[in-house]
Amino acid sequence: MQSKPTSESPRLQTLSREAFWHRHVSQWRESGLSKAAYCQQYSLVYHQMVYWCSKANSDGKGTKSAKASSSDFIAVTVSPTQSHCALSILLPNGIAIEGIDEHSVALVSRLVEQL
Repeated sequence: MQSKPTSESPRLQTLSREAFWHRHVSQWRESGLSKAAYCQQYSLVYHQMVYWCSKANSDGKGTKSAKASSSDFIAVTVSPTQSHCALSILLPNGIAIEGIDEHSVALVSRLVEQL
C-alpha cells in the first residue's frame, strides 16, 4: 500500500501560513480597526492575530503603527511644588489633580482610570 502524496509539503504550508498572516497584519495596520474588530470582520482567531503581530514586530518585517496604543508610555515632567506634603498631577489635556496624599491616593487612582 502506498501513501498518497500531499499536495503541499510542510514547508510550503508554513510559507503559505506566514504569507497569509503577514498580509492580514499589514491590512490590519492600515485599517484603523482594533485587532478584535479586524479579526471579527475577517473571521480570524484573535490570539493568532496577536501572535503574528508580535512576530512581525520582532523579526523586523513589520513596522509599528504610528498610533499610540494604551500600553505606550508617555513622557512625564516633575516640577517642584510649594507644598511638600501633597502631590499634584498635571495631565497632558490640562487637567490638574492637586492635594494628593496618602488619604486620597486611592480616589485619584480611580479618577485616572476613568479618563
